Amino acid sequence: MPTSLPGKILVLLAEDLRLEDNLAFALASDPNGDGLAVLRILPEARGRPLRTQHRREIEDAAEIRLGKQLGDRGIAFEIVGPEDDISLVQACRRLGCTSVIRNAVDGMAIENAYRWEWERELAAANIPFLTVNGEMIRRLGPGGAKPDRPFLSDDREVESDRLPDDHPILLLRAFLLALPDRNYLADMWIPGRDRTSSSQLSTHFAAGTLSSDRATWETIKAERAWNAANLGQSRTPEGASFRHFRSRVSMRTGFLTTFSRYQDTTPPLASTPAQMERVRAWRDGRTGIPMPDAAMRELAGTGWINFRLRQLVTSYGVQLLQLPAAEVGGALAEMFDDYEPGITWPQVGLNDGTIMQDRGPRILNPVKQGRDLDPSETYVRRWIPELEPVPVGFGHEPWLWLDNPLPAPIVDHKAAFRDARARWGNQKQRLRPREDVLLTHGGDHPEGGSMQMVTIRILAGTMDLQLPSVLKFDRFGERR
Repeated sequence: MPTSLPGKILVLLAEDLRLEDNLAFALASDPNGDGLAVLRILPEARGRPLRTQHRREIEDAAEIRLGKQLGDRGIAFEIVGPEDDISLVQACRRLGCTSVIRNAVDGMAIENAYRWEWERELAAANIPFLTVNGEMIRRLGPGGAKPDRPFLSDDREVESDRLPDDHPILLLRAFLLALPDRNYLADMWIPGRDRTSSSQLSTHFAAGTLSSDRATWETIKAERAWNAANLGQSRTPEGASFRHFRSRVSMRTGFLTTFSRYQDTTPPLASTPAQMERVRAWRDGRTGIPMPDAAMRELAGTGWINFRLRQLVTSYGVQLLQLPAAEVGGALAEMFDDYEPGITWPQVGLNDGTIMQDRGPRILNPVKQGRDLDPSETYVRRWIPELEPVPVGFGHEPWLWLDNPLPAPIVDHKAAFRDARARWGNQKQRLRPREDVLLTHGGDHPEGGSMQMVTIRILAGTMDLQLPSVLKFDRFGERR
């Protein structure tokens, strides 16, 4: 496939920190071309939030890996940050390039503003700028259309003995070998067991050191090999674990595809001092209610919590504490190792009721969630050591014990839960009729059941969201 770009090509890297399964790099590497150079602009220099320490470590390692791979091929590789000149015209002049290519990526409005500025400056300098998309994800803007099939490197290029020892593809393969023994579907939601049952590769997906399409293909191959060695076992929990993992990968690409139509064009409303005090207490895990507090402390300490806990802390912050959705989403963007705009912000929308308005927001009872997810109280006691003197049975409601070591809850969770339901009931009367929400049926969901395409409002934008109807929620978001 020709690039249609003249001269030496500058490959611009963002959240695609890999040479394997990288369409832009593959096109620029045409042996009949005039050569290439690679430029990496750090996220903070193009409008992204500050990265967590673990995210930086993963991306630093990827940059070192890329530097060695490119150096072995005699290809120049530059990294520029917030203190550097990020002009692409100047980069082309430094590196002797006459055109630029990049893989399509998504971002919030501030990130897209950088892209538009680069497009303008390159056009003014008569430097062609090509965007390509090799992933099965619809992206925003020219070149972002979803391709007919994903771009994957030849299998020979990703043979295990040809990859660096720390390559994420090798981490993925090691996980897939152990996957049938991990009780994946049951334990991925359970605090304390979630880290050993799940892949822990989400940060690699977010940083682009590993593509979703590669994960899908490797899982298919691993599933075929396991089924061949375990005839008749494909429908057992062990055999089905491959299908469940592929489903989770597919959900990621689905969210990112819907995000391509979202733009955060309206600035967030100003927060009151009282709200900001609550934001700090919520973020620090010091609101007085153990389960969401423990989850926020785990997130602050490790950069990761499982998906159920993400739902809980978001719903708790937005619905029960009545924090501004923009503050909740902004804090999570800074705290998640695996932050991706197209994952985090739609989840905030699902929890504040701007997505799936006909069903209502996810209003969760934090004490009930604690008892369901952590009946032994092991999790809350691990992350909130102040609970040590509290007898077993009171760990999720220590205020019922005579000597509560935690500060009093900043809200009465039962009253706040009722108030949130009442607020939604009042708000629902002002929404468009159900038939105006434009529900249409799509293809089959990997877990069974149908997909619904829902046109919704998220903060300040409109987007289409595919959600599996096989997941059943009552009208206030408690999963059935």
